[in-house]
Amino acid sequence: MWFISISSKIEKYQRIIDKKIERYGVCNTIIIRKIADNDASILLQNAFPTLEKYIDHVHTVDRVPLSVPTDFQNEIKRLFKNMIGLKKRGINLFFTDIDTLNKKC
Repeated sequence: MWFISISSKIEKYQRIIDKKIERYGVCNTIIIRKIADNDASILLQNAFPTLEKYIDHVHTVDRVPLSVPTDFQNEIKRLFKNMIGLKKRGINLFFTDIDTLNKKC
């Protein structure tokens, strides 16, 4: 299981996205989408592996469990799989040391 960070700092991460697109033509490490009717930055670059036993609750909004639409899940999985593929080829886009953390899981 992987944990992916979410931030409400939209302007900060939009600037980073714009710089990456300008430099590389694409940004697949950060995406901005609506979550529970609010814009959120999804930081795939901050992902790290974890065990299910460390997840202590389901995120809720007004006591209703937050569900992620299937198309959004698929987008995250696709981008994440691409990042893992790049890592295997020696291009590390992750901020965390996912190899060491994976060994501990």
